[in-house]
Amino acid sequence: MFKTVLLSYDGSDHAQNALATAVSICKAYGAKLHVAHVPQLDTPPVVVGAFVGAIEIPPTAQQVAEAGEHLIADVTSKAAVQGVEIAKCHVGMGVPADHVLNVAQSVGADLIVTGRRGLGALGSLALGSVSLAIAQRAKCACMTVI
Repeated sequence: MFKTVLLSYDGSDHAQNALATAVSICKAYGAKLHVAHVPQLDTPPVVVGAFVGAIEIPPTAQQVAEAGEHLIADVTSKAAVQGVEIAKCHVGMGVPADHVLNVAQSVGADLIVTGRRGLGALGSLALGSVSLAIAQRAKCACMTVI
């Protein structure tokens, strides 16, 4: 049924659950697993100066790249432990949903697996903006995992 599965992965708790689901699907169907990721730092910018005129220094490109590399190593290791080798990790920049959809088209994904992300009790009842955008615009099946 599924030959190529694309996992949208950001390292969140919901993405961890999506990884476990994607791995199970790949094992059940003998499908290839691809991972799409757009690196972003979870840490806030550094504030320089404690008084009026203080400035924020955003993360450097190197810090963002290192965070992305760490995440890719993590997802690759976790998939391998469960017996699935990742066909390719697709790291991109920009809007995460756009990157995931472009990768899905380029690899011929027939399923995109994403995590659902919430912002607390009320926010968790709705899809996150990335998973919603993917579900609305994808040309293949989508699975959103809690």
